[in-house]
Amino acid sequence: MRRHVSLHAALLGGVVIGLVSAAGAGAQELLTNPSLDQTYQQEITPGFSLPKPANWVNEGTRAVSGAYEDEMSSEPWAGPAPTPNTGSGDMGVFFKPFSGNAPDGAATGHLYQDNPATPGLLYTLTGWAGAEANMLGGAQLAVEFLDAGGAEILTSGAELDLRAAGLLTPNGQPFNYKRYTVSSLAPAGTARVRARASMINGMSNPLGGGQALVFDDLSLTAVPEPAALAPALVAAAMLLRRRRMPA
Repeated sequence: MRRHVSLHAALLGGVVIGLVSAAGAGAQELLTNPSLDQTYQQEITPGFSLPKPANWVNEGTRAVSGAYEDEMSSEPWAGPAPTPNTGSGDMGVFFKPFSGNAPDGAATGHLYQDNPATPGLLYTLTGWAGAEANMLGGAQLAVEFLDAGGAEILTSGAELDLRAAGLLTPNGQPFNYKRYTVSSLAPAGTARVRARASMINGMSNPLGGGQALVFDDLSLTAVPEPAALAPALVAAAMLLRRRRMPA
């Protein structure tokens, strides 16, 4: 009997895995320019421009002096292995926590992209992030949901605190690069989903040294929430039961 139950569990488990795998296999990339390789030139000061990721919105502010543009740029050296090699134009983004200081205030920078979304789907953002040892400030990957008027649905979404998730933990890779994932279920009223990578309250480290925060190769996908698969699992279980019944 025990062997029979184990076999049934294995068969049903195979159905579960098959259903989940099928849902994952059908998930499409929702971001435009997810590799961050395509760039445009943003004027920082008159006569001086820096590259930034095309199709993404970048907002930089300092707590005292306000908005500024020089908190982030696209750089070819900012996305080395272990991030995926996407060809000769491989770029990463370089946030500058050291641009925060006492006169201007702490530096915060957001890089985000909004896309149409559907309530009830599970949205997952994955991406590579790294930081040098003397970086001061926080960092996040986040999935956020907006209503039809463009306002954030504040009780939804998810933010991953990258420092708490081991951003500065040495791993032998350039910038201590690691891959991170954050997921959230789109609530009722969702019209758009925002994928966001952020530097939070960066400050110049008086000790000097390497202080860069870097991101590369982001990906946003959506699949039905696991509960939505329940009717299919019940149907699969009934099918297995019928197959075991004698003719």
